[in-house]
Amino acid sequence: MKSFFASVLLFLVLPAQAQPPVPVAGKDYLEIPNGRPLDPVDGAVVVEEFFNYICPACYSFEPFFAAWTKQLPSYAKLQHVPASFSPAFVQYAHAYYAAQALGVADKTHDAVFDAIHRTHTLPAEGDKPDEERIAKFYAGFGVSAQDFLAAMRSFGVDAKVRRANEYMQRSKVPSTPTIVINGRYLVRGATYQDMLRIATYLIEKVHAG
Repeated sequence: MKSFFASVLLFLVLPAQAQPPVPVAGKDYLEIPNGRPLDPVDGAVVVEEFFNYICPACYSFEPFFAAWTKQLPSYAKLQHVPASFSPAFVQYAHAYYAAQALGVADKTHDAVFDAIHRTHTLPAEGDKPDEERIAKFYAGFGVSAQDFLAAMRSFGVDAKVRRANEYMQRSKVPSTPTIVINGRYLVRGATYQDMLRIATYLIEKVHAG
């Protein structure tokens, strides 16, 4: 049986007979001193994606990342960490955690990206923040706009956003999208495909111990 690393390299369509370079610490990834995941999972390698719905680069990355995550082995657990690099990011960090609290984060994830960047039915970068408009959008997915707005403004969601931001700063996450493996390795890479190749290697590295 092919290893996970070998399978994903095929998925990333490397040239025939090409041997991928082994990722190098300090160049292809950074080691995070005393790093651990924001929310560790016993016996699992946690794969964290730092993202924000309003981020154009995250929207471009999403199709590559989503396809890659379908190849993850059972011992790798995906977690999204909404980043708040600017005031425009904050409302969508709250929206993600509100959706998570109400049990609709997974089924709305792609739709929120699409509504911001393709159909422009949600506020994009440079638009005026509009929590009510965001809450009405989520109401199309089985939750009331009132409940969603209350969740966005709740103490619990605010605490999660602050905790994520503190973790992001400790991990020295420079931008979105960024992948961190098990809280210990921050992935770099010149292209999206390269990021995923490096992330694949690091998942196997952590799993192997």
